[in-house]
Amino acid sequence: MRVNIIKEGGQIVNRKLVVILTTLLLTPSLFGFAAGETPTGSTDKLGASFTLSLVPFIGGASGPTTLLSETDYADTFDTGYGGRLELFYDWNPSLRGQLGIVHNRWGGKSFTGGEFPVGAQFDDFRLTGFYIGVKYRFREASRLRPFVLGNLGVARLSSVKVTDRGSEIPYWGDTIRDYFNLGGGLEYRVTKRSAIYLDVRLEAFGKPDSENYPIAEATGGQSLPITVGFDIRF
Repeated sequence: MRVNIIKEGGQIVNRKLVVILTTLLLTPSLFGFAAGETPTGSTDKLGASFTLSLVPFIGGASGPTTLLSETDYADTFDTGYGGRLELFYDWNPSLRGQLGIVHNRWGGKSFTGGEFPVGAQFDDFRLTGFYIGVKYRFREASRLRPFVLGNLGVARLSSVKVTDRGSEIPYWGDTIRDYFNLGGGLEYRVTKRSAIYLDVRLEAFGKPDSENYPIAEATGGQSLPITVGFDIRF
């Protein structure tokens, strides 16, 4: 079942909105430094998060949809893997602003069907993105804290080629598209300055640029990263 969250044009977020959100997220940090809240001070508001993820596709078409065939991302790419680096600023014990970088990679599959009735081998597919967002953690007094989060940004989608009957043909070109992820998880505080967590996010990106019409016409894709992470405050 396809999850159609990003429209085919792939443009869901105005670039000006990204700039505005970045300014809103960074302004409290600047005020904190001006007030003497340094990374080595007692406030412990600044920190970083490091993650590793398994990234299965759950929606989107990696090829054209017709009355006779439908090619999904999960048909042409294996479950991927990835990582994120997030820098954060805690406005209060529950609400956090964050800036992040994400990189995911999916291995290409050998696929038979759709536009490739005799079979074809897909290249690996990569996504590298930048995003900004917020995280809200519940149960302030507890070591074990559930949370929800949401992020908006932009992502670069890699080019992909396909080997069809011994010939390598272009499929998608390098593409810049809007990107978002949202989800929730559970955090366990190990020390005053560190925590580990598990989260699940819905991740979505706009459609790649086709370099071989009509066989490479696709929609945006949706994946479900399952993530383990580590937070540390400076």
